[in-house]
Amino acid sequence: MCEENKEVIRRFYREVMTEGSTDILDEIMAPDFRDHGETLFGSPQGRDTLKRGVAMTHSILADFRVDLHDVIADGDMVGVRGEMRCIQQGDFLGAPASGNELTWKGLAMFRLADGRIVERWFNSDSLTLVRQLGGVADPA
Repeated sequence: MCEENKEVIRRFYREVMTEGSTDILDEIMAPDFRDHGETLFGSPQGRDTLKRGVAMTHSILADFRVDLHDVIADGDMVGVRGEMRCIQQGDFLGAPASGNELTWKGLAMFRLADGRIVERWFNSDSLTLVRQLGGVADPA
């Protein structure tokens, strides 16, 4: 079960987050998916809300991709550590389009049931992202 659950999460990041193929969510995510996000990105509740968020992200952030560094599973839980990269082609978090590359890291835990994602907890290195957008000065 752990290997199968890890593959579902890999598909989530590869096909949905990186490629923007939100129809895959109908297969790998429960309709009443519950999210426990962070302040900056919020907590989209339900599969359809997440679909809209991914589509919006891809319209603003070109070449968006997630590189997974670790994928660890135990029972119905899967944890990941990864890095996001993109080009800011539209207004994002109040910052005008810059054409700059943005890079930040994050952690997430997923709970699966019957091979589908039912719940996620995540946290990103939002301070690094906001610094890259010019919202906070880099102390260095």
